[in-house]
Amino acid sequence: MKKFFVIIIFQLFIIHCLAQNVGIGTTSPAVSAALEIKATDKGVLFPSLTIPQRDAIQNPASGLHIYNTDERCLNKYDGLFQIWDSYCNPKTVTIQISQDVTGGIDFYNTYAKNYPGITRFAIIVEPGVNVISGGYVADPIFGTYPVPALNFGTMPSSPCEIRVINYGNIVGGGGTGGAGARGATGDNASCIANAQAGSLGGVAIVVTQYTHTVIENYGTIAGGGGGGGGAGRNTTGQYGGGGGGAAFGTGGVGGGTTTIFFGTCSNTPVAQNGVDGIITAGGAGGTGANSGGNGGKGGNLAQAGASGTGNNAGAGGAAGITVLFGGTGSSGIIINNHGSGQVLGTVQ
Repeated sequence: MKKFFVIIIFQLFIIHCLAQNVGIGTTSPAVSAALEIKATDKGVLFPSLTIPQRDAIQNPASGLHIYNTDERCLNKYDGLFQIWDSYCNPKTVTIQISQDVTGGIDFYNTYAKNYPGITRFAIIVEPGVNVISGGYVADPIFGTYPVPALNFGTMPSSPCEIRVINYGNIVGGGGTGGAGARGATGDNASCIANAQAGSLGGVAIVVTQYTHTVIENYGTIAGGGGGGGGAGRNTTGQYGGGGGGAAFGTGGVGGGTTTIFFGTCSNTPVAQNGVDGIITAGGAGGTGANSGGNGGKGGNLAQAGASGTGNNAGAGGAAGITVLFGGTGSSGIIINNHGSGQVLGTVQ
């Protein structure tokens, strides 16, 4: 019985101790503080991490603190927007994209230039939203390529941190299907043309050496599919079908009879046009006429388009790049997939 009472008293003592506030350098910590530290010759030292080391922390708790050795400043984690804030530059601009964007987003000229001095941005692509590239841009290094869906390549040369939380689709636009062979014997010779190739798929994201970009991806990030190649003529065929459009791409025009009016050629399709692509798949190629070949199918996301059939058929367009690094010594991009999040295509 005596042993039993000793055990009970010891357990009550432990419970009492665990319920007390903890003090370091003090025997009477504040009642409202779980931990109080007092010192006149020492401080509190947080773990020192570089930015890549910090961003490698798995599932950081909201309010987690570290000392950022690259920035030489304390950082804290904001769990709501999944971004690290700095005590030296605590302002983080949050941008929510809640509607489809076709034609791509030039991040600097659309958003960042409106916030001078800000070096941290959080971008939220809401569920079901499609951010799609479109059009083309000329670059002195990479040549001509489709406008990216999300372009950080125009950011100024001062370093910045960008965190993207993607619940939707950030994808390169689909390549256009190539036109089928047009014109036949008896048509104006200057207007007769062989099949055309499908065009290149669009780029999803461009980053530079000035942007440290982290993406928490719950949706899809992918380069665009290539357009299907237009169909050529067979030995006795005349009109090739148009190539299918890639995902989000437009189908190519089917070949047909041609006329010339005031020096301009026109095509009246006889063969079928290629089918436009949708988000999940490229469109089918058009069927040729008068024994002409069939257009190639447009590529799915991050896939090349198929070539058309027939003589001198057009080649399928190449798949678009998923992430393109602009410039030398890029700090790169970190993509963390969550749940059904997926990244399709090449990173270069």
